[in-house]
Amino acid sequence: MNNDNRYLHLIRQDCPLSPGTHVVVYCRDSGGEEQDRSVAQQIETAREYCQHHNLVLGQVYIDESKLSSNTEKRDQLQQMLSDLRRRFKHINDRYKREKVTREKPFGVIFWKSNRLGRDSIEATNIKTDLRLRGITIIDLVTSANTGNAAIDALIEAFQQWQDEQALDEISQNAKRGLAQLVGTRDNDPEFLRYNPDWVSTGAYLGVMPGGVPTGFKGERIQVGVYKRKKGRTAGEARIVQRIIPDPEMWDRCYLAWEMRHSGASYGEIHTATRLFKNINGYDTFFSNPIYTGNLEYGAKCYEGFVTAMIPRDWFEAEQKRRAERAKKRSGKSMDRSMEPRRVGSEHLLSGLVYCGHVEGEDHPMNIEHIPGEKGKRGSYTFFICSTMKNSRGQACEAKRVSMKSLDQTVIENLLAHVLTMDNLRPLAANIAASLEERSNDAGTRITVLEDKLAEVQKSLDNIMDAIEKMGYATHVQQRYDSRKREEEELLSELAVLKALQVNPGHIGQISDEALEGWIVYMRDALCGEDRALARRIIQQFVAKIVIKEGTGTLYYTFPFPDHLYMPSYGNLDLKRLELLTSTVRL
Repeated sequence: MNNDNRYLHLIRQDCPLSPGTHVVVYCRDSGGEEQDRSVAQQIETAREYCQHHNLVLGQVYIDESKLSSNTEKRDQLQQMLSDLRRRFKHINDRYKREKVTREKPFGVIFWKSNRLGRDSIEATNIKTDLRLRGITIIDLVTSANTGNAAIDALIEAFQQWQDEQALDEISQNAKRGLAQLVGTRDNDPEFLRYNPDWVSTGAYLGVMPGGVPTGFKGERIQVGVYKRKKGRTAGEARIVQRIIPDPEMWDRCYLAWEMRHSGASYGEIHTATRLFKNINGYDTFFSNPIYTGNLEYGAKCYEGFVTAMIPRDWFEAEQKRRAERAKKRSGKSMDRSMEPRRVGSEHLLSGLVYCGHVEGEDHPMNIEHIPGEKGKRGSYTFFICSTMKNSRGQACEAKRVSMKSLDQTVIENLLAHVLTMDNLRPLAANIAASLEERSNDAGTRITVLEDKLAEVQKSLDNIMDAIEKMGYATHVQQRYDSRKREEEELLSELAVLKALQVNPGHIGQISDEALEGWIVYMRDALCGEDRALARRIIQQFVAKIVIKEGTGTLYYTFPFPDHLYMPSYGNLDLKRLELLTSTVRL
């Protein structure tokens, strides 16, 4: 065989184009293990084919190492299609198109159909577009191309289906391989073969494909060797990435979650933590369950996948808030306590004021602002009924209400009718019972943790004895480090629980003096300069305010105020009494 034609015997021997026809070539190398011909080999084969059949080879378009079934990621394919669309127009008349194909032939050559696209619909669309322009497509591996567009399309339909099935199989195999890797634990025999000093606990290794979540960092470890991999030496180490807590980011990420759990907005969290360039990054951050220690991958949840940053209930509460906000975006009714206007606005009563002008209906009242003009009266900020505004006064005729006047009136009524000694005295016993219950629960948990801490500290003493007798060893040091981290975690949790405990003699019945001090604190907060604090206090007491013909009904609720009366620790379940109503003139 002629050495100049090394690949000619591997491809089709016929040619649907006449000698002298101009053609272009498209080559792609996916870079995967299943790649059967490199780009260089595809180009050489195309040149041999053109020389053998006297075709005039023009431009060669190359996409190297494009492991993707998405043609939008193949720059040269898109460039080729763009060039051909400029040169050749669509010919919708079948007979004119066939005449052009015969009299002014032009061709596109590629190695085989899956080089153009394995997705059957997309590949068919590309080929149809080329054929509508009178361009002949030549598949070098398959000899099914006849030059007749209608016949070729029928034959290729089956080939494309086969290619799509192959793509699905490759995708499924890749997913299975990744799922197996993600589920690898530190007691896996294959892993331990290459990491003999690893302290095995049966925990997940934390191998996670893709990007590393904020707050974690990647650590490279060997989990085995490659048995067969294009471009790799047999037995080459298989190195993967596992994620572990990043000490430089961990505390900031925890602060972000802590602030979010306390009701802070993305803007407030961004100002305090600067985790991302702008607030857009926090949406994904607060929807990722990895911070609870769990990984959701491939429709499966891997519990205890990594070290947990936050309690599970923090995450669940945030997802509930997100779900409620999604209801609002889709026009559905949502939990009023989670209204974005109520949670994130700088105004004291935003999201709390409703219009009751239409009998039996409460319509939200939104805040609007009219800036003052130079030389005239100042700016005016007011509440306006959304229904009145949207219907231009047809569905509701409610008037505007000054925000400043309403703020002041609500604060005055809270202080005069709600935050009073007569109202708070009946709550004192409930507050004391809540404190006692919390303290007793903390005491029970402290006993359990102290027993566990004693066990860990005894283990540390034994490890130190082993080091003194046997000398330094890597696996012993790793064991010591693991137990030391466990000791630190237990000590930290014990400190939190001990802060929750209250001396029984200090609970008793809350005195009038203590209640009066609490009322003064609330009064100062409501009338002070810290608008964010005043807003939080109002939202704790006010359920909603309904305005009707100059009269407002203030619906309020009493929370147990132990998190304001004394410092709070951990995640407290603040129970609430039944909703009470008080009609006041606004």
